[in-house]
Amino acid sequence: MAILLAEHAQALDVSKDYMKYLSAGGMPHTLPTSLVHLKVLDLSVCLMDRNEISATLCIIRSSPMLENIVLSMDDKANFHVQQTPNNFLDPQNHPDLNLDHLEILEISMIYSMSALVMEFVKLIMGKSPVLKKVQIRFDYRVSVDAELKMLRGMLLLSFPRASPSAKLIIEHPDGYEDCACCFL
Repeated sequence: MAILLAEHAQALDVSKDYMKYLSAGGMPHTLPTSLVHLKVLDLSVCLMDRNEISATLCIIRSSPMLENIVLSMDDKANFHVQQTPNNFLDPQNHPDLNLDHLEILEISMIYSMSALVMEFVKLIMGKSPVLKKVQIRFDYRVSVDAELKMLRGMLLLSFPRASPSAKLIIEHPDGYEDCACCFL
């Protein structure tokens, strides 16, 4: 019944408790019913948890008309990053992930810029030909030193992208924009 209702939805908001439930025991590659009308997806997710990333990708893959993805990081203070294959989020391993309508990716409450978070961002950017904006908001608990370290790490990474006009915007918790730059 829930999938039948969601099948016609234009916006879907999934809380952290439901994401934990969805990701328990793994996810199928796609949902049994495509969410063809879905334009806005708002998830509370831990991007350091391979199962939750898989659940997120399953929902995204099943939503071909997505225009806006909003991810709020689920704070798992004692969560240890799972070992994942080096190519887990390699765009070449996701040929069926088509984000032809995605314009905005927002990730908020970032408290750790783990390799999985950055690989997830790279995957989305590499599959989104009309992407206009990637907005990352740090959590208020991130110190200035930790934020600078994360920003330096981001600058060292290459971001292959499908959209030549995508902008990366990084914000402090107080709303001050730290960086707004176009990917070259």
